Amino acid sequence: MKPKIKNPLKYMPSILFCAFIFVIFILYIVLPKDSYSAEEKRNLQTMPETTVDKVFNGEFEQDFETFLSDQLPFRTFFVGTNAYCSLYSGQNGSNGIYKGNDGYLFTKPVEYNELLDKNISYLAEFAENTKIPTYMCIVPTSAYIMQDNLPKNHYEYKDNDLINTAKNDLKKANSNIKFIDLIPSFTEKSNSEQLFYKTDHHWTSGGAYTAYGIIADAMGLNTTPKSEFTITTHNDFYGTSYAKSALWLTKPDTIELWKNKNHTNDTISVYIKDGQKEVNSNTMFFEENLSTNDKYTTFLNGNHGYVKITNKDNKSAKKLLIIRDSYAHSLAPFLADNYSEITLIDLRYYKSPVSTLIKDQNIEETLILYGLDTITTDNNIAYLF
Repeated sequence: MKPKIKNPLKYMPSILFCAFIFVIFILYIVLPKDSYSAEEKRNLQTMPETTVDKVFNGEFEQDFETFLSDQLPFRTFFVGTNAYCSLYSGQNGSNGIYKGNDGYLFTKPVEYNELLDKNISYLAEFAENTKIPTYMCIVPTSAYIMQDNLPKNHYEYKDNDLINTAKNDLKKANSNIKFIDLIPSFTEKSNSEQLFYKTDHHWTSGGAYTAYGIIADAMGLNTTPKSEFTITTHNDFYGTSYAKSALWLTKPDTIELWKNKNHTNDTISVYIKDGQKEVNSNTMFFEENLSTNDKYTTFLNGNHGYVKITNKDNKSAKKLLIIRDSYAHSLAPFLADNYSEITLIDLRYYKSPVSTLIKDQNIEETLILYGLDTITTDNNIAYLF
């Protein structure tokens, strides 16, 4: 009886798998560790500190698991491959992002949260206490405005219902806040203008200018004509939706800077304060940031607790407070034409009483400007008081 000849090929899957694990292990050791992912726009977990307390309370184990995930060799390739596999297997919505038509990446719908009612009540109470003209504007999501560009399968966007909830809450509180609704005008203009970035949740500079016209009209201000601006276009802008989606083949946006021709280095000044850090500038556009991974920070240098814009050309002596999130970064340069001073407060970073600020600086009007997602989920609005 002839002995059976063993087929070595049947062991190949196991051999290849073990070889793959071994190679990945070696690469974990020899490859340099990154502290930041440019594609994902976030800090990566580096090797966690080993202490007795962290080992016994489980913190080290948790951080080490994150380290292994964040420092996976060729991480960008694997994350992108996984995103496209999900997309082409019919699971649109990678990491909370839908791939829409014409290169648009949309965040998934904002859901109702009881925090929305609480935040509106805080803002209504704040307006009642300060007793100065107060306006509120909630920015709808790009997906709600551009629903024709959404994929076939998606959850329902209820921006109008949520914004109406906010308006009704103001009425119930007998608030003197005047609400500014962007939805009708934005829906109409979205067919002919690009109001939002394709790879980011923010509005474009053109979208911010459209909002400026609506807000200025509601506040009784004169809108600066478009002809008064010099517009420069800059390429290769990848926003937060791109970073979250991991759909790395998506084409980049362009980003526009609209600069008033009448502004000079002598007429505009910007003061930024975060804790002990202070920045003084003679421009609202930090163009050095165009060469960075986060080009949106070109507007007012990104997120800061306290920003003051002074326009020496404006002789009205009017002062405006904007309580806001990052949508205001590209809007404030337009409103700067209408005020001698604009103070912007981001309650995520500014923890002093805002009513005191109003008194100390003799501020005469307040604009509350938030994206729908922020005002529905932000716990920091309670820091108004």
